[in-house]
This record gives sequence, C-alpha cells and structure tokens, in this order.
Amino acid sequence: MRYRPFGRSGLALSTIGLRLKSELLDRNTVLMQKLIITALENGINTYHFDSLDPAFLRVAADAFSVVDRKLLFISANAHEPFQTSDPVAYALAPLKERLRGAIKDSGLQWLDLLYFGQPGAGRLPDDSLNFLYSLQKSKMLRFLGGMGETDDLSELIASGLYSVIQTSFDIDSSWDKRRKIDDAVVRDMNVIATDFYPATYRKASDVVPKEARRGFFGGKAKNPLAGAGTHAFLHQTPDWTPEELCLGYALSQPSMSCILIDAESPEHLEALAEVPERHLPSSVPAQIEMARFNERAHKLAGG
Repeated sequence: MRYRPFGRSGLALSTIGLRLKSELLDRNTVLMQKLIITALENGINTYHFDSLDPAFLRVAADAFSVVDRKLLFISANAHEPFQTSDPVAYALAPLKERLRGAIKDSGLQWLDLLYFGQPGAGRLPDDSLNFLYSLQKSKMLRFLGGMGETDDLSELIASGLYSVIQTSFDIDSSWDKRRKIDDAVVRDMNVIATDFYPATYRKASDVVPKEARRGFFGGKAKNPLAGAGTHAFLHQTPDWTPEELCLGYALSQPSMSCILIDAESPEHLEALAEVPERHLPSSVPAQIEMARFNERAHKLAGG
C-alpha cells in the first residue's frame, strides 16, 4: 500500500480507504469484520462510516483492536444515512447524543474526522460549533470536513470551517469540479474522493459496440476497433477490470489525499488494494480524454 501526507498534520493516509455503509453491513457483522481485517492486512489505515450508531461502530472497534488505534484514521458522517443533512440534523442536542455514543460507547476512543453535508454544512449552529471545538480541544475529535458536489464546493471552501472536503471524482468529473478541488488544495485543504466508478460504464454491453465484442467462448471480435474513441477501452484493456482502471485514474490525481472504495467481499477488496502498486497503462489518460471529447461532441450534435 502507498501513503500520502495528510496536509501539514504529520499524518499519512493510505491512498485508498475503506468506506463502510451501515445499510449493507449492520445485519452482516461477520462480513464487516472480514472486510476490516482484510483491509488492515493490505495496509489500509483509513476508514469511513456513514453512521454514528454505537452498535455499528462497536463491531468495527472490535476488529480494529488488533492494531494500535493511533495508526488508524477513522471518519464518520455527522448525520445518519436516513437524515437530511440540514441545520436541524446538526442541532446541538441530537449531535451531542450521537457523538457521545460514537466516541465513548463504541470503543473507538476518538474520531479523526467528522463530516457535515450540504445544505447544513455551510451554516452550522453556533452552539454546535462551540461543542465541536471543545471536542477538538479535548482531542476526542481532530478534524472537521464538508461533503458536497460541484455546486457546493465554493461555499464549503469559503466557510473556513473545514480542513477536509469529501466529494465524488471519476473519469467524467468536469473541469469546473477539478478547478474547485485545486482551489481547496491551494487553501491547504485536504480532498478525499468517493464514487470513482461511474455506473454508466459498468456493463460492457452499454459501452462496447456489438461488433467489437468477443464471443462467449473467446475468439476474435469482428471489428476490434469499432469502439475506438469511446469508453469501450474500459472493458478491453488486458489484465484490468473497468473498476480498477477508474480507480487507477483517480489515484493518478495528486490533489487527492485518499480515494474511498466500497468492497463487496474480501476478495474484491484485495483486488482493489493492489491497484496503488500497479502502473496505470500509459494509454489510459489519453483514451479517457478522447472518450470524453467524443461523447461531448456527440451530445452537441444531437446524438
């Protein structure tokens, strides 16, 4: 596993982190523990939870007990998955209760990073902010982060509340988003990326022309070049899956402190954990730009 400095904090984050969603894992604690152990074995030290539920986090804390807590970087959302991330969700009383359970009752000891999402992230209640600052002074919380997409980033950056921005980033991310990410980095903010694998390109049948596909039993395609200049290359690059190519591209962006992955199984996680150690095929960045250009031209032409 490779690591990147987390700003000027002196910390180093694994280039990929594991995102754990309560909706999928709270009823399958065995899988959750297996994923965490596999991630630890592959050198991943960065973990993100979408819930502050103590029972959910307690399962994770048990799995983390095999390593020194100081070696891990653990983040969570300040709101629950079913909540709207607005000022009501971030009111002092409910926020205080959730954080008490997440820090004290779960066994995690402290949180390294707590995320707030829009529309509430830009205007946190003053009493909630004072409480968060008190947690930071007592070292039970280290950093505050803002979650948002392109239209939200400027407000999150300008607020001055956050040292971390979490946003999606993939091969189709606009130049506007890239510019705002660069603006965050210039302001000494760290950027953590999510959702690097667009659903649009996951099925070969959606992006590879029929004449460029191989048959069920292998063999040559009728016209291997039929998908040239499109996203077909994602399914045609030897020894790489489309997901691995998309992850490799996201990892090639120096502005990202870490890329969060979602793993369905320990085997899936291990395959993705190998990507930081591999060299992305040199042709891929050019193929991505060509596919993006051709798709834009096709849309402008009314296709």
